[in-house]
Amino acid sequence: MPTISYVNPFSELASSQEGVAQAQQDNTFAEQMVQLAVLGYGDPYAARQVLAVARAQMGNQLQKEEFWFNVIKDEKESIKKAWELIKD
Repeated sequence: MPTISYVNPFSELASSQEGVAQAQQDNTFAEQMVQLAVLGYGDPYAARQVLAVARAQMGNQLQKEEFWFNVIKDEKESIKKAWELIKD
């Protein structure tokens, strides 16, 4: 008998929210690197690159969070419709 795997959207949402928090911390660190580079400490090109990567990662994590939030919302509506059918 084949195994049917189930992805728990609540755990995926929680992990994506952790990813958003980590990406925000990385972005803050990258912004501090850029500020130091403007003052003459460090490589400005590397700081801008790190900032660009951090912001891209933050955008990806926000999209992932929104996706899992929508999956949960759709499942909730599906369960509600199924319950209505059972009640009838």
